[in-house]
Amino acid sequence: MIGIGAIGSFLAKNLGKELIWIYDADKKHAQQKVKELKLKCEVVDEPRTDVDLVVEAASQSAVPSLVKILEKTSIMIMSVGALGDDALLERLMSTAKKHGTKIYIPSGAIGGLDAIKSVRDHLDDITLETIKNPSSLGRTDTKRTIIFEGSARKAVEVFPQNVNVAMTLSLCGLGPDKTRVVIISDPSVHRNRHIIKARGDMGEFEFTVKNVPSPDNPKTSALAALSALRVIKERDAVLRIG
Repeated sequence: MIGIGAIGSFLAKNLGKELIWIYDADKKHAQQKVKELKLKCEVVDEPRTDVDLVVEAASQSAVPSLVKILEKTSIMIMSVGALGDDALLERLMSTAKKHGTKIYIPSGAIGGLDAIKSVRDHLDDITLETIKNPSSLGRTDTKRTIIFEGSARKAVEVFPQNVNVAMTLSLCGLGPDKTRVVIISDPSVHRNRHIIKARGDMGEFEFTVKNVPSPDNPKTSALAALSALRVIKERDAVLRIG
């Protein structure tokens, strides 16, 4: 696993013996977390490929390094916002195709992605409205404030730690330039709220998810870590739904 922040720590605690190694740019931090969480895995100086799956749980800046890893093994990307770089996405996909490896992207802090994928060729427009407490956005607003309106591509550039789900949604639907994102800072809310609205010749969808923020990092929803754990556990499942 690459990265041992809030999501990485959650996964490490729940994977047990399945976790072989951890790499973090701050090796001392990784060693401290391994000791604190009483993990049995190794802290390595560089990511290795002697595993079935490498999980990226670090930051967007770590994602380009996954291209080389894909030559040997499959990967899971948590910092999905990095895929707003079309050239990087193409390199990842072409490498996986050439070497027979896979790229896993968990649903993260939202739901309804199976439905969006099913109707992607029939969509006219799609919007993600994200509402968070100012503390989750690193702000001190005292009243409800719209702080961003624009494309998913721009949203993950401006808020790289807050709306990775915008890129996940866009990859399932109309793409990062045609997926509209609205981000609202609201001191009256205490759960991260994501509202997806989609419309097309198939009808209309609206999904609302109200997530509890991660206790270790309010910028992240607890559901994001849970979705990653489920994908890891079920990646070789005989029965797959959605």
